[in-house]
Amino acid sequence: MNRILFLSAHPDDFETGAGGFFARIKQKGGADYFNLVFSECSEQKGNDGIVQEFHESMKILGIEKGKFQLLDFPNTKFPESAAKIREAMERIRDDFKPDTIFTHDIENLHQDHKCVSEQALRVFKIQSMIMYQDIKSTPHFMPNMFAQLTKEQLERKIKALECYKTQFRRYYHDTEFVRAMARVHGKRINAEFAEAFRAYQYSI
Repeated sequence: MNRILFLSAHPDDFETGAGGFFARIKQKGGADYFNLVFSECSEQKGNDGIVQEFHESMKILGIEKGKFQLLDFPNTKFPESAAKIREAMERIRDDFKPDTIFTHDIENLHQDHKCVSEQALRVFKIQSMIMYQDIKSTPHFMPNMFAQLTKEQLERKIKALECYKTQFRRYYHDTEFVRAMARVHGKRINAEFAEAFRAYQYSI
C-alpha cells in the first residue's frame, strides 16, 4: 500500500493544490495518507475562525482524526523556524514512513511555501516527491504530471475550499475559477477535469 504524506504551509494550501487528487485516492482506496500543516494562520488579520474552517474541510474530505496535524509555526516567518520545521518532518518520516510526498513547488515566491519544500527535499531524499501548484506564488509553474478527476472528485475539492469563508477574498477560492483551472488542466490529457503537478522525483 502506498503511503502518501501531504505537506503544506497553511490550512487551505493542501486543498487548493491537491484536494482533487486526495478526493480521488480517498474514493478509490488502496493508499494510506497523512496531512501535515505547519501554521494555523489564526493570528493574521481577517483569519479569525480559520482553524475551525480547517477542521470542517478535513471532515468534508473524509480525513479522520489521527490522519492530520495542524502545527502553529508563525505565519510568514517560516525561514526563521526552518530547523524546527525540518525536525517535525523528520518525526513524521520516522513514524509514518511515507513512500510519496506531495508539497509546494520549490520555485515559489511565498517564503513559507518555499521553506516547506526546501526542508522536504532535505528530509525525504529517497521518497517520490510531487510538487503542486500555488496559483498566486508559482507564476512559472510547469506541470509534467496530471491527475484526472471526475466531476464528483472536483466538487469534493470545491466543497472543502468552501469551508474557508475567511479566504473568500482570495481570487483562487472562487469556485468558477477552480472549475476553469481543472478544465484547462484536463484538456492537457484529453479529460474533462484534472489537477496539475510537477514530479520532482518519482519512483515506480
